[in-house]
Amino acid sequence: MYDIIPGISQETSWTLTNITYMAGSYIMFHWVRGIPFDFNSGAYDNLNMWEQIDNGDQYTPAKKWLLAVPIGLFLVSTHYTHYDLTYFCINLLATIAVIIPKLPAVSSSSYSRYL
Repeated sequence: MYDIIPGISQETSWTLTNITYMAGSYIMFHWVRGIPFDFNSGAYDNLNMWEQIDNGDQYTPAKKWLLAVPIGLFLVSTHYTHYDLTYFCINLLATIAVIIPKLPAVSSSSYSRYL
């Protein structure tokens, strides 16, 4: 969608696409807590979407796929920005901001197991 805006280069378009996906993914999976429906009597109120997927189990096929998508998008956007250092740094920081919260050591449900 960013390519149809006049005056935006392909490099900027891919970087904006990457940042948009990463921001949306972070908000959807790691920022918002609970679920939009109240069919569970508040059982998931303290968990974000990432912690709710597959009952909090790590390295399931769904979580592997959702971890691979931002990495793949980073690689594609880096390629189409022609490995420019500025765009690379922006894309790398956006990707790291989404990958780190997906790691098992960072998940708040992993902390509650040890308490």
